[in-house]
Amino acid sequence: MSDDNFHVGDYTLKVTGDMDLSCEGKMTAIRSTGTESSMMIAAQKTVGLFSGDAFAVVENDEEEAGKAAMKVGETGSVTLSAGPPVGGVTIKLQGPELLEMTVGEPEVGASITMTPESITFKVAETSFTLSPEGILEDVGEVTREVTVEGHNLTAAETEMNVGVEGFVLEGPSLDAEYEGGTVINESLGELSTDAARSVEASITMIV
Repeated sequence: MSDDNFHVGDYTLKVTGDMDLSCEGKMTAIRSTGTESSMMIAAQKTVGLFSGDAFAVVENDEEEAGKAAMKVGETGSVTLSAGPPVGGVTIKLQGPELLEMTVGEPEVGASITMTPESITFKVAETSFTLSPEGILEDVGEVTREVTVEGHNLTAAETEMNVGVEGFVLEGPSLDAEYEGGTVINESLGELSTDAARSVEASITMIV
């Protein structure tokens, strides 16, 4: 059994006490279907939307000049997006341990990813990661890693480490040129060449 009501013209429903509209079916729909229609939900104190563990609340707080809150369950997610489905702006909160902001196409756009252990800034293939272990910069085949033990720089097959225990350089070749003089002072020294070595100097002094 049903009872449909249809009203032509403006309509106002007003009560002087509390009002409760409830539905025991599967869906309740409130629509404003005109071509230029608008819908407004207003309250002097609080407006809330609730669905299980998820809710959004807008509150008129005189001390804080108004505030809004949105929250989901411990494993839920919140997504805000603007622009096209792929390549637009997206802010995503996933569970208790991930915040991600992206702008632009995947793999070529920019992103910021935060977890309890790290913050990663990325633009295309260039990334910068900050964590309790240190800082890691990655630009293609070139990386720079800074930890409490020192700096480690790599570029393809070349690696340079400046650490608390000393200086280590490895690579396919070495080319150094100095306009002035060079001074090497060491307690112990060892020089080894697997193939040929050529030394050219105007004056060579061995003391």
